[in-house]
Amino acid sequence: MRLSLLCLCFLLVLVCAALPATVAAAEYYQFSERWSFDEKDKGYLERPAGITGDSQDRVYVVDRARSAVRSYTPTGEYLGRWGAPGSGPLLFSDPIDISIDDSGRLYVADTGNHRIQVFTTGCDIIATWSGIRYKKPVDVAIVRKGKAYVADLDQPEILIADEDGYVESTIGVEGTGDGELRRPRALALDSEGNLLVLDESNARVTKFDGGGKFVLRFGSQGEGDGKLNHPEGLALDVMDNVYVADTGNGRIVKYSPEGEVLAVFGARGTEDGEFEEGPFAVWVDSKGAVYVPDVARHGVQIFVQGEPPVETPGENSTAPSGDDPSVPAGNGTESDSNRTVANGTAPNSTSPLETPPGEPTAAGNETVTEATSSPSLTPLPAITAVNITPYATATPPASLPAPLAGLAGALVISGLIVLRHRRR
Repeated sequence: MRLSLLCLCFLLVLVCAALPATVAAAEYYQFSERWSFDEKDKGYLERPAGITGDSQDRVYVVDRARSAVRSYTPTGEYLGRWGAPGSGPLLFSDPIDISIDDSGRLYVADTGNHRIQVFTTGCDIIATWSGIRYKKPVDVAIVRKGKAYVADLDQPEILIADEDGYVESTIGVEGTGDGELRRPRALALDSEGNLLVLDESNARVTKFDGGGKFVLRFGSQGEGDGKLNHPEGLALDVMDNVYVADTGNGRIVKYSPEGEVLAVFGARGTEDGEFEEGPFAVWVDSKGAVYVPDVARHGVQIFVQGEPPVETPGENSTAPSGDDPSVPAGNGTESDSNRTVANGTAPNSTSPLETPPGEPTAAGNETVTEATSSPSLTPLPAITAVNITPYATATPPASLPAPLAGLAGALVISGLIVLRHRRR
């Protein structure tokens, strides 16, 4: 009798261990608004790629097809543009991503030209990082002490460069084990100085400490919650929550700093809140709104956190009162003072570098740089951190799926029946 009971308990343990546990997403995000422009408009994005923002939530988007960077206010009003196809200063070839440092310098991964170009927010060029170690750079993360991390598509390891772009060492080796990388695609730094690497081929995020030592990894290939399929975009908030552009699955996945799934939103499709192609990048503003470039609609989609729809008897699902999806990202309407750009000095409306003879411009009749006279930009204050914006979240509890819980209960009951039968 005891032997049978022990065997039954052992079988129960094996079944529960073999079946994967799931993590219940604790947060809900809903579509808020979309920026899109006609092709004739100056703010038009032919193929938006990388995205970032400054301390005033001004948004900078790389237009990969037109080899340019365009800037917008937090409410989507077009501010200006710089860049055009070419290989000279201020010109790009297949630019993929953009990031910003504590001093407000912008770093553009000029992938096709095998280099990183560094600019002020007024589109003045500061430096160009190139050389034999730069093959296909796709992203940059900057440490406050002047150290830079560079992800390169043609190299499995992360390059560590000084403030002038000279590569001094590397992090990681090629492989699939702990601390190993295959195709690093995006980078971010958390509040403790840890480096997070989005690995497209391994479909996961790997975290290293400031000394380059492996800390943890999370995510794996697949379609379920917490799974990733060729992810390409990465961002953090000040609580160190991780946002991943899950490109192959057409969605955004949000993790806690420990890798627990907090939210999954977006889907493959053509409606608002869906992505026909991508998403390829993600950024979070100071109010927690999530900005995602939308390739098919040539713009940007914005998601905000809210309450999940509630089913009422005899009615369709409706959003709770106060969560009006028509309200723009932020805490109010477009006139909300917290969402507008203060009056100040606009950036230079002319290019610091004229288009070289024979070099085409991005749209034929456009200049290399341009800016509108209104709304104006304010002087840029110090940035608090690279790709880090304030946004607090809660960590969800892990739970066993209902079908598995039912199976476990059935096995226990069966064991009790067997035991009672043997006693008779």
